[in-house]
Amino acid sequence: MKTNLIEITVSGRTGSGKSEVLEVVRNALIDFYGEDKIAGKNPKGAIDEAKVTRQTAKSERTILALYEQNVTGQIKIHD
Repeated sequence: MKTNLIEITVSGRTGSGKSEVLEVVRNALIDFYGEDKIAGKNPKGAIDEAKVTRQTAKSERTILALYEQNVTGQIKIHD
């Protein structure tokens, strides 16, 4: 049986809220697909930590850009 791998990478500067975004995405994926489908870093607690450190993606200056790239290299922008 062939296995499909979909990688999600969150990048940004220090303190921009990357771990918080990963926890939000991870929680949403678990709700939709189930926990057995999720691999990689578990940023548990990042949402609560953001409330204290204010290193959050909820800033009005934050933009979340969603891209999809297939194996041919073609990039599709999601809006």
